[in-house]
Amino acid sequence: MKSKLENLLIALTLFSWPFNLFLANTKTDFLRYLIPLILLSISYLLYTRKNKFFLLPAIIVPFFEPKLAIFPILFVLTYSLVTKNFKKYIILIILSFVVLAVAWRPFKGQTIFSYDYQARQQVLRNITLYPNVALARVFQNKARVYTDKFISNIFALTDPNNYFFAFHPREIIVTNQNLYKYPFLGIIFLLIGIYFLEKSSNKNFIIASFVSLIISLSLLSTFDRNDFVLWLPISLTVVEGTKRFFAFKNKFVYLFSIIFIVFVLIQLVRNYTAFHI
Repeated sequence: MKSKLENLLIALTLFSWPFNLFLANTKTDFLRYLIPLILLSISYLLYTRKNKFFLLPAIIVPFFEPKLAIFPILFVLTYSLVTKNFKKYIILIILSFVVLAVAWRPFKGQTIFSYDYQARQQVLRNITLYPNVALARVFQNKARVYTDKFISNIFALTDPNNYFFAFHPREIIVTNQNLYKYPFLGIIFLLIGIYFLEKSSNKNFIIASFVSLIISLSLLSTFDRNDFVLWLPISLTVVEGTKRFFAFKNKFVYLFSIIFIVFVLIQLVRNYTAFHI
């Protein structure tokens, strides 16, 4: 009974993001956002089977989604650093640079480095707020345009509010669909999963994929929907947390599970009706 309840909670938690993304987009667009996730998932399956070629499916992601052109380099580098085995992956790092070179042109035009007239004008206006030129150049310069966007994206992508509360109450206007990615009560499973991450057999893969994806997505002018690929490392952490939660021998587990199921079903029905009215 307990294992069935655990599996039900995991299924409901992980189903929410793909379900809402599918409802909010056309089938063609949904497939486009899904392919990078499928390739990363194949890498994960190969990783669990200790296949030495497990990084290859992730490396070819930019051929299907140029926006993630820099992801393979960061993924291989981060994984080699986490496992402290840089030399073993040197060939894959070189291959990742080749992939970046192939996807560079379509990638560059969709990054924070593309020309932004309005942002540059804002920097020029802010210069007048400083008492002298030296201070103005330190705090207001062309690099500020890019660093501000990068930092803003990182904070948005690492904000739990993004994944469990649809950015409410400070929703991002125009450039973000502000989807409910996970049930809000699921944040408990995520926090437990993070706490026990050190003991997880998936630790190296989760850390490497999450860090590299966060940096890759932060370089984009608009990361919304392309961040669906983060579903894998976050969901792996949530699953770990759910299993640890059900390991507690307490009646509260069953009470919480019932409340969780009721709220999730209500939220799924509400989201479905919102897109079909």
